[in-house]
Amino acid sequence: MGCASGISTAVEKSGASFYVAADRMRTALSPKFKTLFVHIGRVKDGVKFLVDLRADVLNCRMMSHNEMECALYQELNATLKELLMLWFTVGFLNLERITWTSPCDLVQKVSNYEAVHKIRTLEDIKRRLGPYRRCYIFTHNSMPREPVVVLHTALMSEIAASIHSIILSPRYRSLYTEGYPDFYSVETRSPPGLPLTPTNPEPQEPMQGASVPSSSFSASLLDEDKEDPTQISCAVFYSITSTQKGLHGVEMGNYLIKSVVRKLQEEFPHLQKFSSLSPIPGFRDWLLFNVNHNINARNAGEEPQSPILLPEEVTSLRPFKLASQASVLEFFKDQLLTHDWYRDQNVKEVMKGPLLRLCAHYLYVEKRRKLALNPVANFHLSNGAQLFRINFLADTTHRGLQQSCSMMVNYRYFLEFTEYNSRNYVENQQISVSESVLNLLNPQQGGS
Repeated sequence: MGCASGISTAVEKSGASFYVAADRMRTALSPKFKTLFVHIGRVKDGVKFLVDLRADVLNCRMMSHNEMECALYQELNATLKELLMLWFTVGFLNLERITWTSPCDLVQKVSNYEAVHKIRTLEDIKRRLGPYRRCYIFTHNSMPREPVVVLHTALMSEIAASIHSIILSPRYRSLYTEGYPDFYSVETRSPPGLPLTPTNPEPQEPMQGASVPSSSFSASLLDEDKEDPTQISCAVFYSITSTQKGLHGVEMGNYLIKSVVRKLQEEFPHLQKFSSLSPIPGFRDWLLFNVNHNINARNAGEEPQSPILLPEEVTSLRPFKLASQASVLEFFKDQLLTHDWYRDQNVKEVMKGPLLRLCAHYLYVEKRRKLALNPVANFHLSNGAQLFRINFLADTTHRGLQQSCSMMVNYRYFLEFTEYNSRNYVENQQISVSESVLNLLNPQQGGS
């Protein structure tokens, strides 16, 4: 009360007195434990302790149902976040490249922390750290040998339209191995042939009756360890992971991408194409919610304001509807729930158009507080990327089907426009989008 009355008096007197009184109020309102956290951050391993403490506070706040407890946890969280945002600015972060020869504990942590495309085997991590691949991390001086953000990048000749062309690159597998590993795809794949290169994204079948002598086998592995810069024209960011839950909301991923772009351009001066190949978490859940809303509206005798399927899409799907299904929309819902559409080539073809169009609507039109509803889209668009291309059957793993009905998206970074795009998105809520995505929203116009 004394501080408040002091401010009122100061306003009446002079501007200088006002700022002095405001500073006193700020000090009075600052929680005492903030000073304790500052001192903890100065001791060895103190910053890591505070990061873990914030993770525990976030968990407790989520689990608590008591209003007073939630308010106290929020005060703790806000204070810790304020300090961590100051300590984890880009000037205090170190960029490191992880290779197969990096310290074992760092390689192990990169493997364990991977959240976008799980690393399953030793061969898998070796492949992701090998030729035509780059893995960069941010570390903090107060948390040595502890990655805080991890970015995996593929160096390719074209922007990838499928995660399998990156993850399943058989560069390190034996030529005698029967087939690809089956933990990335629900499909049974044909036996492998010649190794993949950036310009040869599809495996070639070996000649019938051909044998591979051991000397040729060894030579092929040696050749694959060498990169041909002339075959590299674009960099694809296919996985970015924040490893510490206690740093949630502390923005570092955008700085990591910008730092990696500069690093790659130093290594490959001709490199100009940069893009992500990103998952679309939440798309299938959003779609099922709206399908159910349409079905419930029709069952109540109402016409939904925004029909899910266009008339021409209903016509193409109708021949596949079962007698037990009340409508084409019921058939569409069952296909989304069971993933049966993916196993039937004919159904797959007729599902492609509606899924692509609806995904484009979800990414470009659906908003939360005037910004993109999808969190991954919001991240890349805030960084100045363009909604460039939506890819069908880009991730046919069980997780890919569950999250986004097999689709992934490319967010393209046009370096000369990233700053403008970022400012236009954050300030004016305008999404930079390619013509190909707009054509998905208007299929008749795109086909003309």
